[in-house]
Amino acid sequence: MTSQDDSEVCPFCKRGSMVGEDRQLAFRQKTDKGYVFCQLTIPMNVCTHCGFIEWDDAAEAAIECAIRRQYARLP
Repeated sequence: MTSQDDSEVCPFCKRGSMVGEDRQLAFRQKTDKGYVFCQLTIPMNVCTHCGFIEWDDAAEAAIECAIRRQYARLP
């Protein structure tokens, strides 16, 4: 997925532009019951020059939801 507005300058390198993409994110998170493994696709902005990645509050909420969902499955 490519964003319609690709004109935002990278806040890190100041050379590239930020392009919206859907990317898979896989990680494990330590909890009081043990580790949970999460894998989900979230919208991210990626710099065309340096590869810097950022995501918004909606993506952060999706990550938190995935962690809670996997946590509920633990014994």
